[in-house]
Amino acid sequence: MPEGESVRTVVSCSSCGSVYAAEKWPDGTVQPIGKRTGCDCGSNEFHVVEESDSAVIRDEEID
Repeated sequence: MPEGESVRTVVSCSSCGSVYAAEKWPDGTVQPIGKRTGCDCGSNEFHVVEESDSAVIRDEEID
C-alpha cells in the first residue's frame, strides 16, 4: 500500500462500470475495499465517482 493516510471514497470500474467502496491514498492510488485483485470483470482500472446530488435516490423517487 502507498504511504500516508487513506480516505474512503467510491470508485467505478473503467471497463464495466461496477461501483465499489474504496480507499484513496495521497498519491492518487485507489484500491477497492475487498477487491485486491481488481474488478470481477478482470479490469484493474478504476476512477473516483464524483459526488453529485443527482446520484442520491430519495424516498419519493422510489414510489
